[in-house]
Amino acid sequence: MSDEDGRPFRKRERVTLRFSADPLLLPGERPSQAPKGEADELRLPGEVEGDAAPALPEAEDAWSRQRPGSRPPSQPALKLDDGVEEAGALELVARRSRPASPTIDLTEEMRDRYALGDYTAALRVAELLLGRHEGHAEATKISESCREKLASLHGSRLGSLERMPRVGVQDEEIRWLGLDHRAGFLLSRVDGEHSLEELIDVSGMPRLDALRTLVELLDMGAIRFDD
Repeated sequence: MSDEDGRPFRKRERVTLRFSADPLLLPGERPSQAPKGEADELRLPGEVEGDAAPALPEAEDAWSRQRPGSRPPSQPALKLDDGVEEAGALELVARRSRPASPTIDLTEEMRDRYALGDYTAALRVAELLLGRHEGHAEATKISESCREKLASLHGSRLGSLERMPRVGVQDEEIRWLGLDHRAGFLLSRVDGEHSLEELIDVSGMPRLDALRTLVELLDMGAIRFDD
């Protein structure tokens, strides 16, 4: 038989692969001493031939790790302080991290401020004491004394209360003074015909507050005196 070109077909031979033969050796490598066809068993490090493989610790599955009460036997349960179960761990941390606020003796603070001549602060502390303990005798006495002294100081800044103030700024400039409602109301009553004493009466404010407001208006130039 031949192909289309007239050349005869070559007879194909069957090739058989034998896997039982010894593996090829690299240059300088000696043949293995183990019997032919016998494969070496894999062993763990430190394992001796003929001994059983060491038992591995039982792995903990994910479900047992997620269960609230599951924990390894070797780890003891954490014990929280008394009352933590009710308040919670977060409340315990916040309570321990919160700095202890110092205790201030308001009575001593009021006495010290008054002795130093800081009548404004002494009056503030006295009013705070009266708000907590109505009828506090010492706080009532000091608050009255502070009001008298502060009224005297503000009155000395204004001079005679019979003086008649006038508005010291233009009408379009009043809006830029930043006055509150009390100062604005008191300034609206200044017309050059009413004395300071009359302005205090019509203000509707406590005498000390009215005097303080008039001093503020004088300092910012909102009112002036012609004399």
